[in-house]
Amino acid sequence: MKIAIPTDSMGGLSDIVFNHFGMAPTYTVVEIIENKIGKVEVIDNTSDHFGGSESPVDLLVKKNVGIVICSNLGPRAMEVLTCQGFDLFFTKREKVQEVVDKFIRGELERLSGEKTSCSSTQ
Repeated sequence: MKIAIPTDSMGGLSDIVFNHFGMAPTYTVVEIIENKIGKVEVIDNTSDHFGGSESPVDLLVKKNVGIVICSNLGPRAMEVLTCQGFDLFFTKREKVQEVVDKFIRGELERLSGEKTSCSSTQ
């Protein structure tokens, strides 16, 4: 499984979780294999927030990410991520390595997208 975490600048396991999902300079993508950290990749945020043509979600979909862990997620981003099938988790602003370790141990709070339009029963 691949998880993405919005990161401050350089990305990677030693970087800090950025406080705004869509405006993060980078996303650190971590592959988890048998509850261990596998490949780590840093993706520059070249989304429409920074003059590109894609959304941050599009960037993560292309990398086959299924989980997003963040410290702040607005209602629109939550709706788009939920509708695209992402699992969402909350963390504090701390080092990515610590966040990934907590995720592996099952210590992060899952964010619910139950109030989004794509989860409506109508």
